[in-house]
Amino acid sequence: MSVYVRAFRHTAGRLRVPRVLVTPHLMGRTIGPVGDTKRHRQVVETALQLLRSAEAPETRWDL
Repeated sequence: MSVYVRAFRHTAGRLRVPRVLVTPHLMGRTIGPVGDTKRHRQVVETALQLLRSAEAPETRWDL
């Protein structure tokens, strides 16, 4: 399971990452802005949901 920032979406495709969640955040803040615990929780919960529900390799979700 990997979480990527949108700027590196193409890298996930080339690396053939099994499961990847792409977020719209800035590099270095993959799960969201500093101190935004609500957003952090949303990103982590979505990533865990993807981990549980992905049925095929190279599954990618955009947040």
